Amino acid sequence: MATKRKYLNYTTPWGVSLSPVARAGWSAFLIHESGFQPALENWNHEGVDSPFWRFYHNPKAGCHLRYQGREIPLLPDEYVLIPANTIFDCCGPVTACHYWLHFTVTRLAGTVPVGPVVLPVDETLRLQLQAVLRTHAEAPHALRDHRLYHESAALLHSAFARLELPPTQDIPDRLLDVLDLIQKAPHTHLSNSFLADRAGMSLERFIPDYAVE
Repeated sequence: MATKRKYLNYTTPWGVSLSPVARAGWSAFLIHESGFQPALENWNHEGVDSPFWRFYHNPKAGCHLRYQGREIPLLPDEYVLIPANTIFDCCGPVTACHYWLHFTVTRLAGTVPVGPVVLPVDETLRLQLQAVLRTHAEAPHALRDHRLYHESAALLHSAFARLELPPTQDIPDRLLDVLDLIQKAPHTHLSNSFLADRAGMSLERFIPDYAVE
């Protein structure tokens, strides 16, 4: 009879450990809305300003964004990531064929891009976009929404995989707990002495590198 072995290690000598990225890097996404309209009339909105991120893709050309006086065409072979709190205009001189995602990055690691970021649609993203648009075309039902959520999440992961981001910092586990606490309650007053205590550090050691201003 074969001996059963219980594998307790989460990693092997042959794989790439992604735990540091998963714990300290950019987190997964809280997706608020996925939308597609093949023929939006009068897609003109000035001074759009939202506390969440946006993913824009137009399968048909003709519309553009305006950001700080610069026109950004929305083309079928490109997509646009728009960070939170970016002020821009939607300009639709023609009927807009428009797909969008509204989402929040629940943990930021490093510097957020300034302004809309335009990236090319490669073969993987093209297939993912086709899949999510097919799902949008289905009649509303619970299974469709479940599938739409996971297809949208996969699309965002593919998009962010192509975004040039700063390398993940090597953060000790005790400070990761403090980081999670801050990001779960960003508007709560958390004193440096309280955070230092949660990190198991003296205030003098905590303040130079990790203090909250």
